[in-house]
Amino acid sequence: MAIRDRLTDGSVQLTPSDLKVARALLADYPAAGLNTVAQLAALAGVSGPTVLRFVSRLGFDGFPDFQKALLSEVQARMNSPLAMIDAGKAAAVPQEQIYQEVIRSCVVMLEATSGMVPAADFETAARLVTDPTLRLHFIGGRFSGYLAGMLWQHLRQLRADCQMVSDNWPDRVDSLIDIGRRDLIIAFDYRRYQVDTIQFVTAASERGAQVILFTDPWASPLASKAKVVIAAPVEGPSPFDTMVPALAQVEALIAAITMRLSANSRARIAEIEALRSLSGITEDQSAETPQESAAPRGPSRRVR
Repeated sequence: MAIRDRLTDGSVQLTPSDLKVARALLADYPAAGLNTVAQLAALAGVSGPTVLRFVSRLGFDGFPDFQKALLSEVQARMNSPLAMIDAGKAAAVPQEQIYQEVIRSCVVMLEATSGMVPAADFETAARLVTDPTLRLHFIGGRFSGYLAGMLWQHLRQLRADCQMVSDNWPDRVDSLIDIGRRDLIIAFDYRRYQVDTIQFVTAASERGAQVILFTDPWASPLASKAKVVIAAPVEGPSPFDTMVPALAQVEALIAAITMRLSANSRARIAEIEALRSLSGITEDQSAETPQESAAPRGPSRRVR
């Protein structure tokens, strides 16, 4: 099994210091592990002995043994279809092939994304978001704000105390008065990192709020404030960064939270549906004529 897979499947119990090394390794895998002990330690913000303990915890006799395993993975990857796809990334894509190329690129990035977050970090994120004692606040940037809004819209159906941070800067500043240790900020910040997002989340953190950060492999400046960092690749065939991997991570978190809250959220969702029905929110809930009522209908779908 690849080292990356072992770090992300939960099979290895990692200490908080180990997790720092794992995040640094996964953010630039496997290249970060092919540097010296001192360089990997600097990337992770830990000491050299911590890196050596991390390697030992993975079952290797020493750092050279660990690097030998990484090099074996590199050699195997060089002969894989994935490597062939990557090798063609720099080539000009004919206009008639751009659709297929973008889809192929997304598939490759999603595969990489599955191995970028330690299982322990994802589990911590799910645990924090489902903690009923915490109030959740969602914030993102110019484009990533859509991801924050999507996560907010789902979670507000599953639990109480969920709110989007206002786009209005004075309102944001005023809202800090109510933020403290009972609050959890879920922030999305990708390159080019957004100043107002950084300022708000930093201020909230200084007032005691915990932070979950969704970001890219180079990491927003907010990474130092975050209890959990969930990184995703953003480079694709387009000159604009892609949000597809980050969207997949949001979907994964929604699935995990839904499972965790299933015992308590059913009654909440049922009440929401009843309120929507009274107001005719969706087409299948709107008032019908007798002729419409008698007509065959397809299956209804819950509004997301």
